[in-house]
Amino acid sequence: MGVATEGSVAPADGSEMAGHVELWERRFASDTVSPAAIAFTFARTALAATLRAAGLGPGDGVLLSPLTCKVVPLAILAAGLEPVYTDIDPATLNLDPAGIGRATPGVRAVLFQRTYGGWGGAQAALDAARSRGLFFVEDCAQCMPAPGNWIGDAAIFSNNPGKPMPAGCGGVVVMRDPALAVRVKEKRAKLPEASTLGAVRSHAESWVRNRLLTPSRYWTAFEINRLINSSYRPRGREVEIEEEFHAVAGRINDSQARAGITWLARVAEIAAHRVACCEDYARSPGMAGMTPSAVDVTAPLYYYPVLVDRKAGLLDLARRNRAEIVAWPISTPIYPVTDATALATYGYETGSCPEAERIASRLVGLPTHPLVRPEDREHIAGLVTRHAAGRAA
Repeated sequence: MGVATEGSVAPADGSEMAGHVELWERRFASDTVSPAAIAFTFARTALAATLRAAGLGPGDGVLLSPLTCKVVPLAILAAGLEPVYTDIDPATLNLDPAGIGRATPGVRAVLFQRTYGGWGGAQAALDAARSRGLFFVEDCAQCMPAPGNWIGDAAIFSNNPGKPMPAGCGGVVVMRDPALAVRVKEKRAKLPEASTLGAVRSHAESWVRNRLLTPSRYWTAFEINRLINSSYRPRGREVEIEEEFHAVAGRINDSQARAGITWLARVAEIAAHRVACCEDYARSPGMAGMTPSAVDVTAPLYYYPVLVDRKAGLLDLARRNRAEIVAWPISTPIYPVTDATALATYGYETGSCPEAERIASRLVGLPTHPLVRPEDREHIAGLVTRHAAGRAA
């Protein structure tokens, strides 16, 4: 497998790909050891374009874990495809590979999400998909770009504010097949370029997230965002597809690509910080046995995963103590849905994936982003372990 170079996959969408966007794609491809990388305004747009370019058509099924963000099934639905949910392996938090063998004949692709950036089960899932001739795409929205961290036909990375590498420049799809890359570029060419206003907003969000949102300010920011962000309110499938997908679909612009290039230079630094956070949490007194058994806590995880009882109580404790503890998902498997009756909007039938529902009621994430200091980690871990022991703080 070769690394992308200046002449890898010729632009199919004209002169708008000259300059920083093309350079951003080449460097992202190089950092992930990918033959091709193609950038969009959002990872969800990259996912839909890739599935359609891979030959999936109306009504075809995409197998995925329900432990996901709602924009993922919305992107599948927006592409005219059907989300087909299969349960997770509670040891990895990822899709259980055994579910691939039980998939219905209408399923033509597997979307393997690396929850919190964890790798567990990916190779077994790929092997199962290969045995059935299914297209295998990885949801790496919670992963750092790095060599060897994707193994399938394609992978989707997200670089919007708050993501593992918040470059302020949308989503990138990497893939192995040059012919597939050409078809993805053709679909991308039909989309509008990100507006200047959108790019300014993205840069502003990234600046705030990476300079001001310390763990002690997390809950204030969370409550403000929940009030002003319509994503937290159910609006019906067609409205959500329009607002969460079609309205934001596009190509990144030159200024977003410049931000991405700048952030790529910090990948090793940020990854090392995330590893240090995970190692500190793992060493915290009382934390043993609270992390799913097959999660690699020496990796640069997006969040350090912890399974707790009385999840709502812990989150209330964290809020009162100004400690960043993330509820992803909140109470149902699909984030940020809290009303189980609304899950049908995303094609999910309540009760169909009991492990995912059980894990969703217990899973919280401890932050690993660059603003988390050692004293923050000690404070956060202390709250978790005191709550687990039944002691108030």
